[in-house]
Amino acid sequence: SNHIGEEGAAKIGLNLKESCIQKLILGSNGIGDEGAKAIGQNLNVSSIQTLGFSNNGIGVEGAIAIDMDENQIEDEGVKAIGNNLRESSIQTLYLAGNQIG
Repeated sequence: SNHIGEEGAAKIGLNLKESCIQKLILGSNGIGDEGAKAIGQNLNVSSIQTLGFSNNGIGVEGAIAIDMDENQIEDEGVKAIGNNLRESSIQTLYLAGNQIG
């Protein structure tokens, strides 16, 4: 944990399209909904193949990530994730420890 926060995640998100990073693991960094959304906005133009957001306090608003274990995602969040993955190259989605179903 580096305590990146929403602001740091937003900066990472802005630079993803210029990066060759394939694996980005940001567990326990307090990125929250806004940070997840900022990173998620550029996933379709990035080289990211694996994205880890576990334990970041992400709820329905930020539900566009991949490794989202131990967050507060509910049924509506799962629908949002599905909608955002339609045109992505994401192949694995981890949602253990959420409030789904």
